[in-house]
Amino acid sequence: MKTLPFRYEVMDGKGESMFIDFRRATTDDLDKVLALQNEIVEALPDKDLYATFTAEESLGQLEHDICIMAECNGEVAGYSVMIPNDPDSPENYGKYFNYDREQMAKTVSMDLTMVAPKYRGRGIQRIFNKLRLGMASEMGATEALTTISVDERELYGGKRRYILRKEF
Repeated sequence: MKTLPFRYEVMDGKGESMFIDFRRATTDDLDKVLALQNEIVEALPDKDLYATFTAEESLGQLEHDICIMAECNGEVAGYSVMIPNDPDSPENYGKYFNYDREQMAKTVSMDLTMVAPKYRGRGIQRIFNKLRLGMASEMGATEALTTISVDERELYGGKRRYILRKEF
């Protein structure tokens, strides 16, 4: 697994090289995260597909969760969040399956990935997933849960979501 920070080379739409820099996000990135979220939501045909985070919630993620920023020439290309395998975290999706403390301690939640429309199709989401799964494994997690935008469980203030499971 690559360690942060690192640079990844991709091709732009013209077949020319461009470099995406991946690093841990910090609280100083809050405005960038919120701007990216607004850009993502504005591009959606159905705004209800995405559960937006408030500035306070995003700041909490930056302070407590594993947050990764992807940038290209200083411009935000993507952002991703993983909730660590903390059995006491109210954000651990294992609670929706009534996992006991032992199982919660082995479960991470892949909470969020956003890729700016301009940078989609360049493998950024795949890299985020590999990074997060590698980090999860290093933390002793054996399972990752995530949500998708179809009805199944109530999350995010009453929005219905499936929770996907990946065992590793």
